[in-house]
Parts: sequence; C-alpha cells; structure tokens
Amino acid sequence: MTRNTLKEYGWAIGIIGAATGIALALRPYLQTIDVAMLYLLAVVVIAYRHRRGPALMASVLSIAVFDYGFVPPFYTFNVHNTAFFLTFAVMLVVAMGMSELTGRIREQAEEASEGEQLAAAQYTLSRELAAASGLDEEVTIAARHISEAGEGEALMLLSDATGSAHPGSVGLDAVDSVTVRVAARMALEQGESAGWGTRHGAEAEALVVPLMSSTRVLGIMIFYPRSADDLLAPQRRRVIEALAEQAASSFERAQLTERNERARVEVESERLRTALLSSLSHDLRTPLGSIEGAASSLLQGSGFLSPDARRDMAETILEESRRMTRLIANLLDMVRVETGALMVRKEWQPLEEPLGVALLRLEERLAGHPVKTRLPDALPLVPVDELLIEQVFINLLENAIRHTPPDTPISISAWPEDGAVLVEVADEGDGIPEGEEENIFRKFHRTFSADRTSPAGGSGLGLTICRGIITAHGGRIWLERNGGKGAAFRFSLPLDGPQPRPVPAEVVED
Repeated sequence: MTRNTLKEYGWAIGIIGAATGIALALRPYLQTIDVAMLYLLAVVVIAYRHRRGPALMASVLSIAVFDYGFVPPFYTFNVHNTAFFLTFAVMLVVAMGMSELTGRIREQAEEASEGEQLAAAQYTLSRELAAASGLDEEVTIAARHISEAGEGEALMLLSDATGSAHPGSVGLDAVDSVTVRVAARMALEQGESAGWGTRHGAEAEALVVPLMSSTRVLGIMIFYPRSADDLLAPQRRRVIEALAEQAASSFERAQLTERNERARVEVESERLRTALLSSLSHDLRTPLGSIEGAASSLLQGSGFLSPDARRDMAETILEESRRMTRLIANLLDMVRVETGALMVRKEWQPLEEPLGVALLRLEERLAGHPVKTRLPDALPLVPVDELLIEQVFINLLENAIRHTPPDTPISISAWPEDGAVLVEVADEGDGIPEGEEENIFRKFHRTFSADRTSPAGGSGLGLTICRGIITAHGGRIWLERNGGKGAAFRFSLPLDGPQPRPVPAEVVED
C-alpha cells in the first residue's frame, strides 16, 4: 500500500470521526434517522474525493459507529430492537451504492480531464513540431514537452541510419544505470514499454518507451521521475507513451525529409558536375584549338611568317586565353553562388565606379557597340560590393554584345525608386523569345545568337551569376521588354541604412 493510499484511508477515517463528533454534540436534538443521514452524507463526500476502497471502508465504519454510539443501548453492539437491522442493511446498501456511483462519476471526470489534458499536450506538441526546422530541434521540443507532461526528465536516443534495434545503435552505452540498459533492451526487443511502472524490468528507475515507426525502430525515450519514491500512475504513463508515439511519427517524417533532401542534393550535384564537364569540354575545345594552332604555326613557321601574321597569331592566343580565363572565372563564381560561399562586403560608393571599371575592361569588345549612360547627378550612393557589381555589369554587357549585331547601341540607366536604386542595361537587338523570361537565369541555359541560327556563345552562367550576386545584395534582377525591340535587364540595389555624411572640405584639405 502506497503513501498516497494510506493518506486516503486516513482522510476517510477522519471524515467519519468528524461526522461522529457532530452527531454526538447534537444527539439530544437529533433523531436516529437524522444521524443515519449524516453518515450517508459523510460517505458521499469520501466517495467523491477518494477511491472506491476508502469509500467502502467508510460505509462499513459508519454503520459500526452508528450502531455503537447512536442505537440503544449506547456504546455496545447489542441491538435490542430488531427493526434496526433493516436500518443497518438499508444504510449499507445505500452507502455502498452511493460510493460506487460517486466513484464512477469521479473516474469518468478524471478520464475526461485526462483526455482533455492529453489532447491539449498533443496539440501543443504537434504545433511546435510542425514549426521546427530540423530533426535536432524536433528532438529537443519533444523531450521538453514529455518532461513537462510527465513531471520528470525525458531523454531521446535515436538509432543510427540503419534503424537497427541493437542497443549499440541507440547509444545505450552512455547510460550509466545497468537496470535502465536492461529495460531498454527489453523495450527494443519486445517493441513495448519497459522499466519503471511496467511489468518488464520494473526494478529500473526509469521508463523506457520504444520510438517505433511503420517500418523500423527510430530509437528509445528514457523517462526519469523527479523522485525515486514517485509512482507511475496509469494515466500518467498513457500520456507519456502517447506523446512519445506522436514524437516518433514526427521524427520519421523529418528523417524522410532529410533523406529526400540529401538525395535531391546529390542528384543536383551530379547534374551540376555533368553540366560543368560538358561545358568545359565544349567551351574549352574551341579556344584551346585556336591557341594550339596559332602556337604551332609560330613555332613551325617562325622564319617564313610576316610580322603582321605573327602579330595576328599572338593576338589570337591572347584573345582565346582571355576567353578561357573568363570561362573559368564564371565557373568559379557559379560554384561560389551555389555553395553559399559568396561573400558580400558592402561599402557606400557611387555607382559610376564599378560601371566605369566594367566599361574599361570591355573597351575592345564594345568598340562596335555605342554605349550611352544615363546616370543623374543626384543619384545617391549605394551600399555594394564594388567587385561583385562590376562583375554584374560585365556579364550584362557581354550578354548584350553576344546577342546583338554590330553597331547596335547599348544603354545603361539608373534612378532611385522606393528606397532602392534601379539599374537598367538595355540593347536594341532581337530581344528574348516569349516564355524565356525566367529560363534565361537558369544554369547553362543559352538562347540563340543574333542571327537566330545557332545558340550564342558563352557558358550559360552569366545571368545566373548576376542573379546570385544581386540576391546576395538583397535586391532582385529581371527582364523587361524594351518597347518591343531588344531586351532590358533591370536590377535593384536596396539603400539599407542612412546615407553617409559627406566629408567637409576643410577636413580634406588638412
């Protein structure tokens, strides 16, 4: 018999004693039937507050005390009037019936309260698990909720990737208690709870619940009570097991999501590697062939070639080497964008600086394309990484050169709008086909050249890199239809934070 049970029996005896004291004090004013009603009331109170055992004991005890103290002759169990035997029988039947009915009502109320608490706990747990960002966070959330609901401490041990039920797969070697390890083995082998409060391994100081999925063992949950003398009530155990089962379902979904994501990343990585190899093999073959042919001609015909021919071949080698350099740089930039290694170091500066450097670097290639710039004098400073925005201008300008006929003008404009600076690089070529507005930003996607007969040159990475750089700056880049003729690429650069104050002239002079 537990301490709580003894306490309930003590309360039952105390309530009967209190009823007896009241009846003795009022005996001159009460009839015998009134005393019987007082004891029945005491039995109802006991049945409402405690279990059936104390209520039944109170029923028998109330009849005995009623006979002893209130049925003549007093203070003896001898009954001279046999009519009181019927009174005793009716009192016993009524008291036991009332205690039984009251006990049932109490148990139903407790079950309803337990169900409500379990539903609330499951709802709160499911809501937090749904908002979790990964399996590790879900494990932490589930352990906290089970600890609070069970009034103890929960420890989650998940199995390895194989889902093996072997104790070593869930890290049981880290558990100090031998009895808990034994209970954990039982739980893994039998697929049901073991340890504290169960039939299997009851000597363990913790409850072990297996975390089962539809196909395999996900791990175990070890629940430690706050006190070694604490007993596990059946309803408390049901709450712990129900929350553990719900957590196991969420863990399974999280593991499946992570597994699918890893598979997707592997497929995407393999696809990227294949595309990179294909791009390298295709795009490097032409410049390497040109370099090899020019160098071979220089070596074999050095005594027969004119100075102009040697100069042309040297220029070919230089131009094709630069082309290879640009290709390799684009591939490296693409890897940085894809892996999240793109570092943006913003500084407030005029947009003219990265644009001017880009125009200087492309001066030779822009010789056949008139460039018009429209940057207002009042254009504010922008927080940008100069080198990265310079690369954006270079990629957009090279894209315009590649997709427009010679002598086609290119215009570059910028203006402030809605807390940002909008930049536009437009051409007057044949434009981008309908439906290609988003496809052109995909990796290795190439549109047709200006004559529409073959895909344009390049690696198909320039616009993808531009989108990665602009996104890293907090802006966006998109295609605008240039009045039905040509293409206009626009991107935004947010003006985050206050503009820096200009340095006074006297400070500069000093």
